[in-house]
Amino acid sequence: MITIAVANQKGGEGKTTTSLNLAMGLARRNYKTLLIDMDPQANSTGIFVNPDTLDKDLAQLFQSATKLSDIIVPAYNENLWLAPSSMRLAEMETISVNSVEAPYVLRDALQEVSHFDFAIIDCPPSLSIFTVNSLVASNYVLIPLQAEKFSMDGIMGLQQTISSIKKRINPELEILGALITQLKPQTLLTKTILPVLSKYFKIFEHTISDGVAIGESHLAKKSVFDYNRTSRQSQEYEGFLEEVLRELKK
Repeated sequence: MITIAVANQKGGEGKTTTSLNLAMGLARRNYKTLLIDMDPQANSTGIFVNPDTLDKDLAQLFQSATKLSDIIVPAYNENLWLAPSSMRLAEMETISVNSVEAPYVLRDALQEVSHFDFAIIDCPPSLSIFTVNSLVASNYVLIPLQAEKFSMDGIMGLQQTISSIKKRINPELEILGALITQLKPQTLLTKTILPVLSKYFKIFEHTISDGVAIGESHLAKKSVFDYNRTSRQSQEYEGFLEEVLRELKK
């Protein structure tokens, strides 16, 4: 199983959108995929189920009260399953952080669901114990970010965390690349910042442009492919997905 953490400590960079469309795009290609919602805001979860109606979610996993296989639920099609979240997960942060085993909860839990081809982890917009868990459990990190100064400022903390986890806990962790989202290609800011970002990370050739199809697909609770497959953003995410698969075959 290939595990990819979609991470950025700054909010509004496109983590959930990218996690959803990557997971659903893989499922559409007949890859058995597990989408793990590690964000207590539960936005990924809410696309498929109402978090308030669930008896079990990732909070119980961090309480050591259940196994991962007992909380995952079917989503989208027969190839996609969801490990759901809820606001209850936020209550686990202060409890979990005091445990020696805290960074390893997700890594250990994934061992029993290794029959999936992919696990895609939607990380919270912080460097919390849940993001640390995601990085410890992953083979790769995918970083969605905008071509803006504040996005660059926030990325340094994430880079340091990745380096520390790679050095101390998970030497196999690699940065898959950065995906530029909400792109406004002709602005001076974009033309200035993209070359700077490329010094820190591999930048995917495909970028996701600014547009309404993404937000509308969230309201419709669909992938951008299913909501409007002729939209620019749908075609961009299709191209990005193909690029990810090529990178993983190298």
